Amino acid sequence: MKPRERDGSARDLSQRARALEVSPTVAMAQRAAALRTAGHSVLDFSVGEPDQATPKHISQAATAALDAGRTRYTGAAGLPELRAAVAARHAKDFGVSFAPEEVAITIGGKQALYLAGQALLDRGDEVVIPSPHWPTFSEAVHLAGGKPILVRAQEKDGFKVTARMISKATGPRTKAVLINSPCNPTGAVVDPEDLLVIGDMAVRRKFTILYDDTYARLTFDGRHQSALGAVREAAGERLVILGTASKSYCMTGWRIGWVLGPRALVDACTALISHSTQSPATFAQVGAVEALTGPQKFVTDLRDEYQRRRDFVHPALAAIPGVTCVVPAGGFYAFPNVGRHLSPRWPDTLALGLDLLDETRVAVVPGEGFGAPGYLRVSFARPMEELEEGVRRIAGFLAGRRGD
Repeated sequence: MKPRERDGSARDLSQRARALEVSPTVAMAQRAAALRTAGHSVLDFSVGEPDQATPKHISQAATAALDAGRTRYTGAAGLPELRAAVAARHAKDFGVSFAPEEVAITIGGKQALYLAGQALLDRGDEVVIPSPHWPTFSEAVHLAGGKPILVRAQEKDGFKVTARMISKATGPRTKAVLINSPCNPTGAVVDPEDLLVIGDMAVRRKFTILYDDTYARLTFDGRHQSALGAVREAAGERLVILGTASKSYCMTGWRIGWVLGPRALVDACTALISHSTQSPATFAQVGAVEALTGPQKFVTDLRDEYQRRRDFVHPALAAIPGVTCVVPAGGFYAFPNVGRHLSPRWPDTLALGLDLLDETRVAVVPGEGFGAPGYLRVSFARPMEELEEGVRRIAGFLAGRRGD
């Protein structure tokens, strides 16, 4: 969806602005919001946001910071205690070692991705991105003047990213490979063995691994992202981690993210921050310190709750006639294949999704936005009673229109 021309004003925009695509998650959320404004009740499985509130001890820490007058600027790289907390949390949870000086605090995970692209890429540099993929990945590369090279993960393989597929996609202009594990939208997790091979490959072929760990603490069935420490040892300064407090700590609106990487990259990101946004709100950073250094049982409970919901949603979707669905290994999305239901009435999942929303008041995200025609992304970060009713409506909708 491109910016609309109105009285010729869009023609005055930069080529960069005119080339931007609106996120499909945002577009569907806007349609759902319009229906709610009109008085309709909508079951919204489109937005990637936990339904739980931020834990009280985190909010209380931020409130105490406000009461103490901590409302002034921090350094562009963020509070020293938050930079240290991010480094310590990654060392404890994933065995990966970064110094606090190798951390920059950002306004959410999206800015971390944007800054890394701006700091790393020159015009024409290529970034390999496994797909299906979160659309902001490719847009951040475009905004930095780079070229996304999309490599397709297959449903028959559980959408897993392998070292073999990465190896085939890299070339002389490859500047970076972007790994998202667990993946938004598929829920796939990279096997440790493949991640290690990719780490070795990064050194040999001289590219940077941009590792987005937004959902890394939300892996299911006993999986653990324990290979990162070994990848750090193998790849050294060619490993950059992009993260956020948003999902694991239910802090989406707090806008706290981070970049972990070599000092030169972190310093470049800090310089970009200083000339654009400055750092996140000081009291929000104090809350994030409490999130990372305080009790972690909330994160474990959150993961277990999402696994419980996954264990309902996945088989329920897979049981719908004409639908297949890979078991998500982490995150909070299911990614059912509804391609057998496409027809002249529904030539793509955007048309199907809009009809689903208009007729049943269920909002999902069309797969086209993730580079995956024929699929839908269904967030199960919603209460169980909503998930049960939503899947029932989806099943009834597809059964009632099969063959149109």
